[in-house]
Amino acid sequence: MTSPDYAAHGARMAREPRSRLVTLPSLRHWILVPVAMSIVVFALGFLAKTTPLTDTELSVDQTMSTQHVGWLNTVSLALEKILGPSGAIVILLILIAVLWFLRRTPIDALAVASITGFGWIFSLIFKYGVHRHRPDPGLLANPLSPDMDPNSFPSGHVSFAVSLTIALYFLFRDKRWGIWVLVVGMVLSGFVAISRVYVGVHYPIDVIASFPASVAGILLWCGLWNRFALPLLDRVPFVARLEYR
Repeated sequence: MTSPDYAAHGARMAREPRSRLVTLPSLRHWILVPVAMSIVVFALGFLAKTTPLTDTELSVDQTMSTQHVGWLNTVSLALEKILGPSGAIVILLILIAVLWFLRRTPIDALAVASITGFGWIFSLIFKYGVHRHRPDPGLLANPLSPDMDPNSFPSGHVSFAVSLTIALYFLFRDKRWGIWVLVVGMVLSGFVAISRVYVGVHYPIDVIASFPASVAGILLWCGLWNRFALPLLDRVPFVARLEYR
């Protein structure tokens, strides 16, 4: 990833902004690459929806449905609540509050929240475009999760976890331990992915596709942020008062 040169903002940036995410990491072809990735994700979704592959995937759900244990049920259902729509919004509001009011870095607050939110919401394009139904709970030995949105591809929970991981990595990437934020976050996102199959609400390909779906959205958002968000934020007085020492 490379960051484009923003000469127009050079003088402003010389005022030592508090935030680390004034400019986001961005690809040179920040439109073409996400579009190409999105085409691949759509192709994977339609392939899974229209071929016998679903039967093979269902066997994975059925096997996991017979292997439930109490503590893992509790953890999986807790993750469902925490990373669901209501929980995700609360997490974003907490991040905004901490970064804006405690650390006094409003641009970081907006960047982290928008990266996470855009990567998460971007997955809805595939969810409602592919419109793949969730596994039939009547075919599972012990379905754990109640009825929800019938669209299964990709997983919104996994997309949120991946997007949050990348946003936090961007925030801390200049730290020596920053890479561990990415590694640990991706491992946890993988666990969330397994948990969604475990409770019987997604097929394996649904959760796998959540990773590239989220990344595609984030790559697109980073390009948009660098080109359009900075000029707008420069014009907001209360952001500037907090942002520059």
